[in-house]
Amino acid sequence: MKLGMIAPPASGSFDQAKDLGLSFLEFDINCRFGAAFDGTGADLRSSGHVMLEHADQWKADIARTGIEVGALGRWASQVIDSNGGVIEEEFSHVKALIDLTHELGTKNYLVSVNYNENLSLYQNISAAIRYLNQVVDYAKQYGTTVCIVNCMMGGNYIRQPEMWKLVLPDVPGLKIKYDPSHSFVHGGPNGAYIEEGLGWGDQFGYVHLKGVVQGKAFSEPRNWQLMPYMKNEELRPKVMKEMAENERWYDNPPAGMDVINWPAFFAILYKHHYDGLLSIEPHSRTWSGPLGDRGLRFTIDYMKKWMW
Repeated sequence: MKLGMIAPPASGSFDQAKDLGLSFLEFDINCRFGAAFDGTGADLRSSGHVMLEHADQWKADIARTGIEVGALGRWASQVIDSNGGVIEEEFSHVKALIDLTHELGTKNYLVSVNYNENLSLYQNISAAIRYLNQVVDYAKQYGTTVCIVNCMMGGNYIRQPEMWKLVLPDVPGLKIKYDPSHSFVHGGPNGAYIEEGLGWGDQFGYVHLKGVVQGKAFSEPRNWQLMPYMKNEELRPKVMKEMAENERWYDNPPAGMDVINWPAFFAILYKHHYDGLLSIEPHSRTWSGPLGDRGLRFTIDYMKKWMW
C-alpha cells in the first residue's frame, strides 16, 4: 500500500506531499455545486480541459519531487440528461482528465454519476450503465482503472451494495472508490463499512481515509442536498443558516481521531489482499490552518502503523 492525500492542483502540493513523506497526490476537478459545467470561470478547479493544458507543469513537478499523481477524479458530475442520454460537454471534461492520466502515468480515475429526477430508477440505472461503459472503454486505451465513488456529492447514487449489485456486473472493469466515512450517511450510528468492506472489498480499486463524527445521522447529506441552492441569491441566506445548524452535528476530524474502527477496516483490506493506494482527505473547517497541519501529520503517523 502507498499513502497519499487529496490536495489542490498546484506545484506547492507536490512539495507539501514530499515534506510529509507521502508517495502521491490526488487531484479532483469537481463540478461546482453539482451543476453542469457551463463554460464560465474555466480554471483548474472545474475544467478537465484546463487541467490537461497544464500537463507539462505537472510532469515537471513529478520529476522534481518524485511525488506521483495517483488519481484524478471528477465528482458531482452532472452527465445524464432528462432523456437518459450523456451530456457531451460534461463528458468532454471527463475524457480530458482521462487523457491527463495517460500524460502523467496516473493509474486511477474516480467517476460519479448523477440521478436525474425526470427518469425512473430503471431508466437511471440503464443510463448509468451505458455511460460508465463509455468511461471504462475510453480509459482502457491508457490502462487506467475507473472507480465509482461512494460519495453522494452531486446526486451520485451508485454508492451502496444495492446499486453496486445492479451496475458493476454490467460494467466490466469498473471498481469502487471506497471511503468508510460515507457509510455513516446510510449505515446508522455504527456505519455500514464493516459489512460493506467484507462483502465488497474485493472490488475496491482505491481507498479514501477520512475521519467522521456525527450526532445526527442525516446532517451531512442534507448539506450536500442544499449545496446547489447556494447559487440562488434569494435563497442563499436561508440555506447558509440551515447548513450552519447542520454542521453543528457532524465533523470530519483527522482519520484516527474519529469513530471509525480503522484497525478493523485495515484487517478487511488485508483479507481482500488490497495493495493499492490510500488517500487521506482533509475535509473540515474545524481542522484548518495550524490545527489542520497537526491533524494531517497525526493521520499520517497513525495510518502508517497499519501499513505492513
